[in-house]
Amino acid sequence: MAANKALQMSLATEVEVYADDEHINAITRAESVLLRDLENKPLACRAFLFAGGMADNLLQAQPDDTLVWSAHRAAMENGFERRMNGIRWTQPGDQETIDVMRYLSQGPVAALTGAELKATAQYLDGDPGLACSAAIKKSRNLMAMPDGDAARASRSLMANTARIDIVKVISRICRELNDGWSCT
Repeated sequence: MAANKALQMSLATEVEVYADDEHINAITRAESVLLRDLENKPLACRAFLFAGGMADNLLQAQPDDTLVWSAHRAAMENGFERRMNGIRWTQPGDQETIDVMRYLSQGPVAALTGAELKATAQYLDGDPGLACSAAIKKSRNLMAMPDGDAARASRSLMANTARIDIVKVISRICRELNDGWSCT
């Protein structure tokens, strides 16, 4: 199951970046709601942030989890259709990705604290509660941007996920959440 999920996530990102702005921003809105649902469940929040899933036993978040997957599915379909119709997309360079990450960390709605920045930089070794708080602030900052800019920033972040060793992430999260996240 974990290997299958890792493959699905990699393939989804490859197609979603081609989706139109409306579909990209729908993902951001749906994920923002789910992050707020998971705010008081740090390990489940980290599972969602780094592996695209959440603990199955969080019933209060399941309706919003369904909305996230619906938004992703619609973006994949739209992205696939647009790509097949010749829409081009250029992967952002490192500096553009750094600029997006810096902007989302500084505002315009909420700036990340030093502790949140450290937790984000430490990735899987960072404090899950602080990583979740940072992600919520970043999503609020992203949603405050004009639609076109927000979609462009989201695409840059999506492209950056290709640098993550998703198999390593999922195996670690499975060890931490062996009581509530399907890893078999």
